Amino acid sequence: MTSNYFKVIRTGINSTFQDKGRSNLYHLGIPFSGAMDNRNYLLANKLVQNNLNNPVIEFAYQGPHLKYVGEGINIAITGDVSFKIKSKNSEIDGNCYETYKINNGDEIDILSTNQSVYGYLSLSGKFDVNYQWGSCSTNTKSNIGANNGKKLQDEQTIKIEKIDKDFRKKKLNHFNSKIEKIRVIKGTNFDYFSQTAINNFF
Repeated sequence: MTSNYFKVIRTGINSTFQDKGRSNLYHLGIPFSGAMDNRNYLLANKLVQNNLNNPVIEFAYQGPHLKYVGEGINIAITGDVSFKIKSKNSEIDGNCYETYKINNGDEIDILSTNQSVYGYLSLSGKFDVNYQWGSCSTNTKSNIGANNGKKLQDEQTIKIEKIDKDFRKKKLNHFNSKIEKIRVIKGTNFDYFSQTAINNFF
């Protein structure tokens, strides 16, 4: 067994491994799969400086509670998510779109999503997962992808294939990440809104 892994204490409601999914296989009856919220999936990998098709853990409504075993690693969570990071001597409320270093014995307790359904957990390295047709994305209806096509299970071990030891801590303001301007074109019913509503929008 690898020396770095997560132990699943609680699985959450719908926790699976996802990446960008499978394309050009519909004619064979293979569904696309992949992350439901592509933006937050990509940001999760960007925060931990991974390849943008790296696997992450996707969860809905309530995420998993994980205990980490191994050498120090960095993690990030994206979405609108309430979570805690617990170590031997402290417990902190985590912030989304920010990286945290966790060490042997630390726990990540993903309590809930708030204004959204999905959230994503990434790490500075790579989960040790199996691939089918070029993707690890789990499709539970077809039983294909990582984890034998199943959701995470209580007491399961999630192995980590490698760790990025050259990682530098990162934080994203997700409302402004690499976006300087958004172009808006006024629609035909734009005048139906009050001037106050228009000002608030802009």
